[in-house]
Amino acid sequence: MVRASKDKRDVFYRKAKEEGWRARSAFKLIQVDEVFDIFAGVRNAVDLCAAPGSWSQVLSRRLYLPALKQQQQQQQQREVSAGEVVTTGDSTAATPTDGGRSGGGMPVIVSVDLQPMAPIEGVVQLQGDITSEATAAQVIGHFTGRKADLIVCDGAPDVTGLHDLDAHVQLQLMLAALAVSAAVLRPGGTFVAKIFRGKDMGLLYSQLRLVFSEVHFFKPRSSRAASVEQFAVCRGFDLPPGLEPRRLRAMLAAST
Repeated sequence: MVRASKDKRDVFYRKAKEEGWRARSAFKLIQVDEVFDIFAGVRNAVDLCAAPGSWSQVLSRRLYLPALKQQQQQQQQREVSAGEVVTTGDSTAATPTDGGRSGGGMPVIVSVDLQPMAPIEGVVQLQGDITSEATAAQVIGHFTGRKADLIVCDGAPDVTGLHDLDAHVQLQLMLAALAVSAAVLRPGGTFVAKIFRGKDMGLLYSQLRLVFSEVHFFKPRSSRAASVEQFAVCRGFDLPPGLEPRRLRAMLAAST
């Protein structure tokens, strides 16, 4: 009850309701982008631990919907140039029906979670385990041979209130997301994931620098002041020669 009343007084909670976001966490990804420009040049994106879907909404609004609008405008211009009559509001010819997988160079967004989510325009939903190699293969299948430019993960375990335990469990979840990202992310790609501040921050930084040229720990202003959460913003993915995703997964598991 106390938490509910705090949420109602929270400016980002109210703003999320007004703007149609499923959760206030949408602003955290938006603010990561404001600082690090993570959406620049992105065509294929993955949202891990996606439910209830606020980060997938951000990806849809920032990547898919602008591209869809541009595609529709170009289609209308071609029709006008060809002397065809364009009916106002009729954009069916320019609207992909398969989440952007068919031609046209549309961005493809794939969300993954064990829980089902309500549909989001332009987002392909996979209900599965992010630690499964089969799930990684399904994700790549939606990209028609390419890999992801951006992978984000806002997943978090149920908090116990025991800080060291919560930070450790969160670290395990983030490393699981990193392991699957190694199979799905393109060279040079970007990875953003939630972490909890804790005693293993130095170790985590070292692990991330093994496979990324640039690593930042960032706390958005929409994160509550008392929260220990931060986000690892990692750019320039570069898997060392001979280090296959499966070996990376085993190495990460052994080091924590």
